[in-house]
Formats: sequence, structure tokens, C-alpha cells
Amino acid sequence: MPLQILYSDADIVVCVKPAGVLSEEPGMPRLLSDELGGDVYCVHRLDRAVGGVMVYARTSAAAAALSRQIAARQLHK
Repeated sequence: MPLQILYSDADIVVCVKPAGVLSEEPGMPRLLSDELGGDVYCVHRLDRAVGGVMVYARTSAAAAALSRQIAARQLHK
């Protein structure tokens, strides 16, 4: 299954999570890590049955910043 990566830099990766794949380990983070190398952190979720655009962090600092933005409702769909 080819990954559809919409954007990637040193801090984040934006991709399309296919329906049927877990948002969390061992799903998309592992697939992205295998594709891009390095760690990938899940900062929000979609149900397994749902596909859609997701943002993952590529560093622990980015994961913390994104988590704060989500908690403060500063990240909009």
C-alpha cells in the first residue's frame, strides 16, 4: 500500500490515512517511520474504519507543540 504524503519537513508529516489502518502504533506511525526514517508521533486520531488527512509529529518537541495546539483548539480541520 503506497503512502500518500501531502507534506513533510523536519518537524511534521501530513498524510492520508487509509481506512482500515490504525492511527496509532503499530499502524501509520510505523508505516511513516519505515518510509521516512526516524521517529513519528501520533498527536490525534481517526477511527480505524475512517480514512482522512492526518498530521504526525517527527520530533518529540513538535509532538508537544501540536498537542498543546490541539488542547487549546488552535488546530483546525
